[in-house]
Amino acid sequence: SPADEAKLYLGRRLVVLAAFDILGFSSIVEAEEENALAAWRALRQAIDPLLAGAGGRIFKSLGDGLLVEFSSPVDATRAALAVQAAVAQLPAVRAIRFQLRCAIHMGEVAVEGTDLMGDGVNIVCRLQEHAPPGGVLVSTAVMDLISGRIDAPIEDFGELRLRNISRPVHAYGVGAGKRPLSTPPVDSFLRRRPSIAVLPFADQTAEGGSSYFSDGLVESIISALSCLPELIVISRTSMLRYRGQIADSTQVRRDLGVRYMLTGTVQRDGPKVRVSAELADCENGATIWSDRFQGEGHGLFELQDELSARVIATITPQVQEAELRRVLRKRPESMDAYEYMLRGLDLLYRFDGDQFAEARPLLQRAMELDPAYATAHALAANWHAIRINQGLSPEPDLDYKEAERLSRRALTMDRFDPHALSLAGHVRSILFRDFDQAIELFDRAIAANPSSAIAWLRSSATFSYIGETREARRRADIGLRLSPYDVHVFYSYAIRALASYAAGDYADTVQWARRSNALNPRFTANLRFLAASLAATGQAEEAGRAAGLLLHVNPDFSVRRFAEGHAFKDPVVRTRFAEQLIQAGLPK
Repeated sequence: SPADEAKLYLGRRLVVLAAFDILGFSSIVEAEEENALAAWRALRQAIDPLLAGAGGRIFKSLGDGLLVEFSSPVDATRAALAVQAAVAQLPAVRAIRFQLRCAIHMGEVAVEGTDLMGDGVNIVCRLQEHAPPGGVLVSTAVMDLISGRIDAPIEDFGELRLRNISRPVHAYGVGAGKRPLSTPPVDSFLRRRPSIAVLPFADQTAEGGSSYFSDGLVESIISALSCLPELIVISRTSMLRYRGQIADSTQVRRDLGVRYMLTGTVQRDGPKVRVSAELADCENGATIWSDRFQGEGHGLFELQDELSARVIATITPQVQEAELRRVLRKRPESMDAYEYMLRGLDLLYRFDGDQFAEARPLLQRAMELDPAYATAHALAANWHAIRINQGLSPEPDLDYKEAERLSRRALTMDRFDPHALSLAGHVRSILFRDFDQAIELFDRAIAANPSSAIAWLRSSATFSYIGETREARRRADIGLRLSPYDVHVFYSYAIRALASYAAGDYADTVQWARRSNALNPRFTANLRFLAASLAATGQAEEAGRAAGLLLHVNPDFSVRRFAEGHAFKDPVVRTRFAEQLIQAGLPK
């Protein structure tokens, strides 16, 4: 009945899917069914524990294959490699030896009881048809998240045309065994796809005042484009430096290394809004496409969607309308909530006591105007985390509780908002040391928006904390590539400094930490890494100055108390950090 069907439908979620298939199973069964089924049962006895041990859930057995759900792309890939290795070592059963093909993809699915359905399932099943016997084939969505974390050779298969799937899927083969030392890890993110910069749209309204709408329009376009794995999209905050300037495609290409540039104008006349947009090829300066749009009153968000759809259709014609609807990020229901969020965000990272305090009521007002605004809740949670780590909190226990409450609420409001996922992941990591859940949230953020600079950067910090420093550096570098001129780029530099510090590269830490400090000398987290690394490299005088700056911002700082609660997972690293801070002149 419809009522029973409604109970079975449990919504949608983002998952990692693995498809396993036996090569030539049908012909083997046709020739000797009893022996084939006995061999299949023996194979299942060998591989099912490997899948379960990695957190895999078999949600469908197809007779000649399996569909398995995982929460982590790294766990899924390691499990698949373990399965292939186990199958290769299995003795023949009644003279039958099977070979498996496997594909892994990360995508959104519909949940029907214990079953998973939808586009993500279709893609992984079709992708598996291209996997080599005994091999593992992963989509770009998975490769972005396992690159540098899987110790296996990688082969770029390029774009594959899948049966009954309209758009091509870029795939990579992942094999068992050690990667040769002469072969650098494949970084699918930096090797792939054209790039685009969406510059601030010029406000041509006679009395001005359309900047918030034009900012929202540009953010909508960037959000839609960023979710497409075909493109690398530079973040909105890095584009603010071009506001009020006449766009020069040659300069933009030189600054950002992009191929495409989108510019436009916004003009408001009462309730009416007129928008013009132009897409240019930065390599030759040619205009690829231009158009004009008009909307009014309640139709402003629809106007944003229409423009986003036109741009995407021009750059990536294989993207269907349904795909566009999926990738458009959830917005606030009112522009007022969006404005309060932007004003709060502007004050949040200044780290000046009074201005920092003003950010919280602004974010509170955004949440009151739109109680389902995930980003506002996530930023408020981050405010409490910053308050603790900057040494500004009079009652840390209360701030811990608020950060926990707000971050969890943000996740319930929008499970696919990369900004909310990234900030919630950061809170789980830095405050609660829940690194596994944090990485899961970061992976979801990157899968939802592969060009989310904040997801790559905040996840870098977590990988530094757990000691995976090569991956930490890789993620920080990708984040900086996506947002080189962010208004809060000092924070990005500090995250890159953290990655180098965790790796024991103190000279590199000093370089990045100096760059961060030059832009914001009140950021205590950066000052700690700067002071420690200067002490470690024998630059005692400058280390003392950095320690003095830190004590000026946080007079009650105590090395022992701080180090005991730091997010570094390895106690040896925490001890070394404390010793270097004391060596820099900070009080025990």
